[in-house]
Amino acid sequence: MDQTVKTETTAPITPAQHIKAGIKFTILMVWLIVMLIPFLILEGLKVRASAKIVRFWHIGARKITGIKVEQIGSPSDTLPLLMLGNHTSYLDIPVINSLFTVNFIAKSEVRSWPGIGFLARCCQTIFVERRAIKSHEQIKVLRQKILPDRRLVLFAEGTSTDGSVVLPFKSSLMEFVFDQKIAEVCHVQPVTVICLKDNADSRSPEPEHILYPWFDDTTLAFHFWRFLATKGCTVKVHFSPSRPVSDFANRKELTQWAHAGVQQGYATILKNSLACLTPFAREHAPSFP
Repeated sequence: MDQTVKTETTAPITPAQHIKAGIKFTILMVWLIVMLIPFLILEGLKVRASAKIVRFWHIGARKITGIKVEQIGSPSDTLPLLMLGNHTSYLDIPVINSLFTVNFIAKSEVRSWPGIGFLARCCQTIFVERRAIKSHEQIKVLRQKILPDRRLVLFAEGTSTDGSVVLPFKSSLMEFVFDQKIAEVCHVQPVTVICLKDNADSRSPEPEHILYPWFDDTTLAFHFWRFLATKGCTVKVHFSPSRPVSDFANRKELTQWAHAGVQQGYATILKNSLACLTPFAREHAPSFP
């Protein structure tokens, strides 16, 4: 968190919005309990179908909370696959997990987050420590997890932002795919996730900086409640073409390529959204590179 200074404010939550948030939260908890029972049964039986239940739960959770997803491109069918993307919010998790079966790589602190930590463990999230002293150990764990046919997602910025920028990617953990056995079969794919403001009369498409992103000192509980009090949002997900890991000489070269792919996805999303503006707004909007 805490990478970008927040310059916008939101109106106080009204009583009607509190009621809306309470109804959504209640439905979400019921949905969680209903899906948790078959999930725990299948987990106890060591049946991999439990991953499909996780995806189904995220599809329902996304609809309950009012998140719509517009997808550009497709995730690679080649497995194993490492997907590298930007990160603005914990809400990125249900957005991505509702599209396909996946395991996330997250910092170890997430394990202890109220609610989120429990759900992350249910999703078989791979928790890693970013301390240099632990890097060799974490690389070994990741190499075991991605084989033989896993799809892993890593938010490569190492933190979350307000969605207005794509920060430089951290390359240290990328070393795990440069094992000879993995590099021969693994592909890497950039993925860009952006929530844009829902305003067709705006002069240009603009990322939502407050309601969707979670990057500052706002508490998780208040941020989620505030989001539930709204009608929701539309999130754009762009998948760039994938490439084999063997195409890259080292982790830094791979990281730079992936970062460029995410930035290109960002530009593509904005250009596509520009085409949806009113004719007047489109005429007066700035051009994108």
